[in-house]
Amino acid sequence: MAGPSVECISYKLYYHFGEFAGRGEPVRMLLHLTGTVWEDSCCEKKVCGPAAVKQQLVESGEVKGQPLLFPPTLVDHTMSPPIAITQLPCIMQYLGEKHGLAGNSLQDRTRALQIAMTWNDLLAEAMTAFHPVKLNESYQSQKAEAQPFIEKFLASRLSPFLQFFEDNLRINDGGRGFMIGSSLSFADVAILNMLRGYSGSASQHYQDNQEIPLLKALEKRLKEEPGIKSFLGSDRTVNKFLDSFC
Repeated sequence: MAGPSVECISYKLYYHFGEFAGRGEPVRMLLHLTGTVWEDSCCEKKVCGPAAVKQQLVESGEVKGQPLLFPPTLVDHTMSPPIAITQLPCIMQYLGEKHGLAGNSLQDRTRALQIAMTWNDLLAEAMTAFHPVKLNESYQSQKAEAQPFIEKFLASRLSPFLQFFEDNLRINDGGRGFMIGSSLSFADVAILNMLRGYSGSASQHYQDNQEIPLLKALEKRLKEEPGIKSFLGSDRTVNKFLDSFC
């Protein structure tokens, strides 16, 4: 089946192609929830590596002259000229604000961003633990060297992050609903993908962890949300969380 014409595309995601979910997966999920037409540019063209991804975007001429950093990068084609957004929490906040997935009050919107930024910090620490020798090389290439760092991360660094998320959920209606407010937001997408990464990267630790009952219950509820369930059953998801919590 032919893909959408360029004129129809609202967003383009630039992120590594590969057999891993990575930081592109939460953006894919959010894009699906917006109901807009979007393109997973590097996945379709099988481009991998930060420099190659950036080069593809530069050569496209879509955001000429705009500052670019590391992927993921979201290009909003509903703007004229198109604009580029980098940094995962910023991309999530941007899509959330534009499509009613950011909370209804300043307090809720601030808490949603706080949750996404804290998750980004967690990802940075996990990446360092799983890639202690060379950050840009695969986990498999340094698996033996990484083991003591992973054990230390799971034993001492992970718990404060998880407790923070559990506490945030608890103060919102006792943890019975969503991360913020009374409806789905990008904070829920952040937490769902955090838990997918946790269970995929450290499955036994996840199964044995009895300190996050509210988060685990939320994970089950979110996977039954119609939009999320639709995404997880589609060919747009990259449901492979093998290491590094993403």
